[in-house]
Amino acid sequence: MLVQPRAHKIPKGQGARFNIPPWSLCAIAGLTPEKHEIEIIDELHDDINFDEKNLGLVGITAATAAVKRGYEIADEFRKRGVKVVMGGIHVTAMPEEALEHCDAVAIGEAELIWEKILEDAENNCLKPTYKADVYFDMKNMKKPRFDLINHRERYLCYQFVQTTRGCPFNCEFCSATKFWGNKYRYRPIDEVIEELKTFDRTQRVFIVDDHIGANPAHAKELFDKLTPLKMSWASQTGVKTALREGFLKHAAESGCKHLFIGFESINEESLKNSNKKQNDPKEFKKIVEEAHKYGILIQGAFVIGLDDDKADIFKRLHRFVEEMKFDHIQFNVPYPYPGTALQERLIKENRITSFDYDNYVYDGINFIPKNMTQEELHKGYRWLYQKNSSIWILFKRSMRKVLRGQFLLAILALFINLGTRRGYLFMKKCGNEYNPIKYPDTTA
Repeated sequence: MLVQPRAHKIPKGQGARFNIPPWSLCAIAGLTPEKHEIEIIDELHDDINFDEKNLGLVGITAATAAVKRGYEIADEFRKRGVKVVMGGIHVTAMPEEALEHCDAVAIGEAELIWEKILEDAENNCLKPTYKADVYFDMKNMKKPRFDLINHRERYLCYQFVQTTRGCPFNCEFCSATKFWGNKYRYRPIDEVIEELKTFDRTQRVFIVDDHIGANPAHAKELFDKLTPLKMSWASQTGVKTALREGFLKHAAESGCKHLFIGFESINEESLKNSNKKQNDPKEFKKIVEEAHKYGILIQGAFVIGLDDDKADIFKRLHRFVEEMKFDHIQFNVPYPYPGTALQERLIKENRITSFDYDNYVYDGINFIPKNMTQEELHKGYRWLYQKNSSIWILFKRSMRKVLRGQFLLAILALFINLGTRRGYLFMKKCGNEYNPIKYPDTTA
């Protein structure tokens, strides 16, 4: 049984913003030899039968916000004598913590260790730690087992494929580089295309790369070979890549309809001090305008509450988002995730106020900001989401596409913005606190 836990704060049946399938578990299932029976449990939708018979192994992956629930699940199965292995980004950063709740941890990429874990579990000789000491070269990747989930009934997008891993940028608040490595790795494009040919071409594909198109030669070959498939796709990329001459045009011609871009901040000092020097706010508008010219929706992502942000950042950012005409947005507070440089620094500065992982979702504020209070950050964050998820804003963003004659994009923009509004309404109902525990004593 492969399990993705639901964070305690997130209502059943609803993701924090959108319902997306447990891609990593589908990938694990694809790595599993046919002789094994596999069941995938997405706890957002499924109930767990802790007393299921003939269960030989449970595998659990959990984001930081859901890892406490993951530990509860692991504890319940172990009480019944079932072996449990845990993996993923959080467990890779905190293996000793996870081992208090499971029989084995998988550190790093599963392609290099999952087969050995299964073999040892079969022979009743699981070791506590399985570590991938190198990075997977991405050749001969197995196709994820999406057939094991009720995808059509539940998920916004259910066809996922990966073409690259790794990122050379080591942004202070991001855990991607620590897990995936600081060099880009590339999957053979012909293998990607063969996998895509097995997909439903009437449905959108999400390319789960952190930074699609970062290598110009790889992007050109990928887009050239995607074009004849006539598939609509979405992905994520970086500011500098989106600014590269011809990138957005070529992406659109190959079927791109939606790009998530981490603009991160409109404050140049915040970008610089977060090691995000490659982003320049003066260049952001050019990206949005060119993307709209070629029929690509842009989701702008921003982190609010960085050390150089002051209490005026919320109104400034709201005006900026309106001026840029983003199709939809994502605002985040800087959670000090385990394994990030941000957490290491804030621990040294005695500024973390909560290590309760339940607080690492929605509007949980787990640190003392430098140039505003926790209360100002909490209220400002909620205010920004309220302003940017109103019915009027949703209508206006869709009407921009209607006026351009882009009716299908207008429907897509409305649908995605409704997800953002739903996330805000859940945050109002189930959100966190700005000061979950007392401030640390800094008078000593």
